[in-house]
Amino acid sequence: MKKGLLILGGISLLGFAIYRYFKYQVNLLTQYEWKISGIKVKKFSFNQIALDLSILFTSKSDLEAKVNKIYLDLFLEGKNVGFVTEEKPFIIPAKGSHTITLYISINPQLILKNITDILLDISSKKDILFKIDGYADIKSGILSTTLPIKYETSLKSYLSYLKGIPKI
Repeated sequence: MKKGLLILGGISLLGFAIYRYFKYQVNLLTQYEWKISGIKVKKFSFNQIALDLSILFTSKSDLEAKVNKIYLDLFLEGKNVGFVTEEKPFIIPAKGSHTITLYISINPQLILKNITDILLDISSKKDILFKIDGYADIKSGILSTTLPIKYETSLKSYLSYLKGIPKI
């Protein structure tokens, strides 16, 4: 009887520990946010499309966090045209923010492989869709989690966004 109670108590304690761990994981995810703060075209040629993508990471937590890795897949009109991996760690200060600029280089030859599909999509919609799908590995204290990064825009909406920025 006592042995059964000890086993039941141990299982209950293990279940509670697993529940608390996942509750902290979910809480950690809600403490950090990201947003695309800028996209700048650096080079646009037949051989290379180069962009600077600025991402602002913000913390609402009382603890600083370390971002160990960022991985992003890049899509143009639903076709994968490249990826970005940043493995240089950086710190998001407690109740602060940190902007990281990722250099993105896309080989237009990857786009040319799917050019007929892309051109058909563009001609029917008269717009170009750009999508980023990836994640950031965040560690705060002993907890770590994966923050999803998903962003989608079109050329028309990006150009209208640029028109709204005051000129200095």
